[in-house]
Amino acid sequence: MRFAMGLSTCNGRESGNVRKALTDDTTIPERIRTSVVVILIATTGVAIALTYFGASRLFQAQAVSVAASQNALYVRSLNEALKQHQHLPFVIGENRSFSDHVAMGSALELNATLARFAEASELEAIYIMDMDGEVVAASNYRQSNSFLGQNYGFRPYFQLAAAGDRSAYFAIGATTGRPGYFVAEPLTSETGDTVGVVAIKLDISELQASWQERGEQVLATNRDGIVVMSSNPEWLYLTVEDLAPERRAALVDARQFGEEQIARLDWQEGQEGRVNLQGNTFLVTSGPTEYVDWTVHYLTSAASVQRQTILATVVLGAFLSGLIAFSVFLRSRRIQAALDLSQMQRKELERANHSLVVAQEELARSSKLVALGQLAASVTHELGQPISALKNHLFAAEIGGEITSPNTLSSLRRLADRMEATTKQLRFFARQTGEDWATTDLETVINEALDLVRHNLEANEVRVHWTRPEERVRVRCHRLQMEQAVVNLLRNAEMAVRDTPDPEIRITCAEVDTRTVISIADNGPGLMGKDLPTMEEPFFSSRSSGDGMGLGLAITGEILRAHGGHVAAHDNPEGGAVFSLVLPKKDSAP
Repeated sequence: MRFAMGLSTCNGRESGNVRKALTDDTTIPERIRTSVVVILIATTGVAIALTYFGASRLFQAQAVSVAASQNALYVRSLNEALKQHQHLPFVIGENRSFSDHVAMGSALELNATLARFAEASELEAIYIMDMDGEVVAASNYRQSNSFLGQNYGFRPYFQLAAAGDRSAYFAIGATTGRPGYFVAEPLTSETGDTVGVVAIKLDISELQASWQERGEQVLATNRDGIVVMSSNPEWLYLTVEDLAPERRAALVDARQFGEEQIARLDWQEGQEGRVNLQGNTFLVTSGPTEYVDWTVHYLTSAASVQRQTILATVVLGAFLSGLIAFSVFLRSRRIQAALDLSQMQRKELERANHSLVVAQEELARSSKLVALGQLAASVTHELGQPISALKNHLFAAEIGGEITSPNTLSSLRRLADRMEATTKQLRFFARQTGEDWATTDLETVINEALDLVRHNLEANEVRVHWTRPEERVRVRCHRLQMEQAVVNLLRNAEMAVRDTPDPEIRITCAEVDTRTVISIADNGPGLMGKDLPTMEEPFFSSRSSGDGMGLGLAITGEILRAHGGHVAAHDNPEGGAVFSLVLPKKDSAP
């Protein structure tokens, strides 16, 4: 509509000039001039529309054709890289000399032979394993990270080959930490019995590097949708689709991807062979490989096709008329400026919305903490006098000889002192101070905390495994607050395992990089899908009414933040949950 109005204005000016040049008896009927303008606008609009859609389909078809050719080249190069040594494990597996050495326990004599084979074949490694998965001969026996003596019985490729089947497998090396393609064959004796497994590791790093050097967007995914090769290193070992929990657990057990977390890649499949990847739209061309269950995806920027389409449309517009081309150019510039302004305003709105959400969350948290502070102040005030009275009665009972057992008197005094210290600690939520901070041995802190909850642990028959550090681990902290934090996590763990057969709690304390970590693991039901920020909210509790007020983690979180640290939590792979107190080292404490 704006384009039509621009043309009407221009043609209106031309019509005014024409009317001035005409005599009174040679006027052009208004009906004819209107028809010309309408026809011109309609013809121009149809031509531009046809050009745009025709060019869009043409350029997209060309891009898809080029992408298919390029993808075929990548698939072929990958097939060739994996194909060239497929026969070698079979040849070695059928060689009776190798099987005889393994059967007689003299496999070490094969090291030099395997080294020559690996050098001639340009393989990263050739190695032989016994039926337990232990490497008894390896081509890299002289290297510092030799496979010799390593056990790979957990690898699926070994398990399949040991069962008599040929296997191929991609994984990050458990010894070298480098990715590779493994091919394994059973090593059979003259009687046809399987006496071991021979495997090769093919280094595909050079192929990976060549993909990166070409500057194109290409990646290969395995059957689980995990990126195993990519021209963009940041995409490696991410998944383009959600993994089922049981499949993720199987990958972790097999250590196929080492320590990689296999996070989700921002990959959303669209219509007509398009995919949205990290905020960009691409045309995707995919093809399967021959020797492994992989799929190679070649990505073509949809923006480049769009740019070509717009360019063709603009060129045709220039041929139609200089005036129309100039008008289109001006308006396209204005539209682009408006779009940029709109994008900028949208981003500003998103930032404002994000700030509002953060502020709202902080306000809600602050409100809860204010309520918690008021509750703490009230409890401190109400319990202060009774505790003082209790201590006076104990003193009087001691003077009067009413308590005859020194151990009982000592225990009652410790309990009274602990109650008084706990009520003082509740002032932490009303006003934090740096008083009573000192360099403290964390082993002592943990031992004191265990003494406080030992009765409950023994009453519920909870086994405690306390792995003490080999060297003293010391931090600068408020000792009573740190004891309270440990007590809170121990109580939570004890409550979590009450309904668990053979309940147990494991405690560790160690320095990791620039942090000191106290970990408390239980074999209870785990986090059950809850995240730590939710569990740290004051008054949040997953237990039944009357079994705690939901303040333990809130108090612990505030104590840790005051110490420059934080609380961490995750599900225990062996079952249950692991809560950790993460603190700065002694020399970096606040």
